[in-house]
Amino acid sequence: MADDKKAKKDAAPDTAEGEGEKKGSNLGLVIGIIAGIVVLQTALAYLLIPKPVDEAAIAARREEDSLRVIAEAATRMGAVTSDAPIEALVNIAGTDGERLLKATIILEYEEKNAQLGNELRRRVPRYRDLMMSHLSNLTLMEVTEPGAQDKIRGDLLRMINATLPPQMGEVQDVLFREFIVQ
Repeated sequence: MADDKKAKKDAAPDTAEGEGEKKGSNLGLVIGIIAGIVVLQTALAYLLIPKPVDEAAIAARREEDSLRVIAEAATRMGAVTSDAPIEALVNIAGTDGERLLKATIILEYEEKNAQLGNELRRRVPRYRDLMMSHLSNLTLMEVTEPGAQDKIRGDLLRMINATLPPQMGEVQDVLFREFIVQ
């Protein structure tokens, strides 16, 4: 019996020490869980909270993209009707036949639209008539002023596109091969 009491006394301090170790290990586990939750919440907050939007940077990026598209369009060359140029030699209005304008144009259209190219070539006589009518109505001042070719180009482009069926497509540009005022 004495040995049993002694065994219980010896066992009692071990149990107290064991319980202390369990409490300490539980405390580390609880702190670890809390730390994990804090880290997880911080990561979620970082990912889910919207960042401040820099409107100026977005506007600058959009402008840069639009300028790039414009530059690409300006440098891209479509198919042309160089095998079927449209020529006109007309008297300049108001000069009593003393001054002439000779102009030759070719038409630029979207390269993938071969049907439009064929139609433009077929309509060359109509476009020559249109061009002669328009150019013969211009005065010497309208033909020689700065920017005259650009204005004439725009007028011809508008008139030619007006003659095409909508489903056919459009001419993209009128290119001068010759523009001589004599």
